[in-house]
Amino acid sequence: MILIQRNDADDYLKNYQAGLIKTLLMCFSAGASFAVGAGLLGPGLYAIKRTESPGMLAFACTPIVFSFHQIAEGFLWLSLKYPDFASFYKPALYGYSFISQPIWPIWVPLIMWLMETDKRRKKILFYFLLLGGASSLYMFYCLITHDISAVAEHHHIRYYRDFPYLNIMRPLNFVTIAVTPFLSTLRHTKLLAGAMMASLILTYIFFTDYLISVWCFFAAILSLLIILVINSNKKSVNKSSLT
Repeated sequence: MILIQRNDADDYLKNYQAGLIKTLLMCFSAGASFAVGAGLLGPGLYAIKRTESPGMLAFACTPIVFSFHQIAEGFLWLSLKYPDFASFYKPALYGYSFISQPIWPIWVPLIMWLMETDKRRKKILFYFLLLGGASSLYMFYCLITHDISAVAEHHHIRYYRDFPYLNIMRPLNFVTIAVTPFLSTLRHTKLLAGAMMASLILTYIFFTDYLISVWCFFAAILSLLIILVINSNKKSVNKSSLT
């Protein structure tokens, strides 16, 4: 009797795990990318509308950038899955990669630097901005001079970059994109940074080969926390912009 119950429990656990994996896999598709992309337009416009300081405007636009990013990958999914959409492959691939490769390394330190209110911390962030600018220029150079491709496998998109010195650029981009937000003194930015970092670590552990696609998907959803940051810092940023 006990053996039967244990077998039933094992079967239930296996079925539950299989169902969970299937559900997670369903999250990565053209439909999912289009849904997230479209779903971020409203919150992005709301964030822009709630912004009263010029210094936070670029930060408020981040969900819109993620929206275009996910829509581009949605079209890439279609081009990889359906022959009728094959003509979308190059525009979607380079549209997505233009944001993921040269844009994010400069965008994150830029928005953190622009909205920072503490003068000493702003000086520190400026050095990260310079680092991000150098990384962005290099990644843009690689994007237009070297090969990049994408394939759909195991319910994910895998990107292949024939870029030199990627072993150097990966940790550099990690610093500019994932570490820089922790330096901000504004309220709830560390919550946003922590959520992004946690999603990056989990993606690296479970989806290493698909890191670019999967983490950008999760980061796009987590960008909704930007609204919380904007609403929590309106007064402090406005005062800083007046001085």
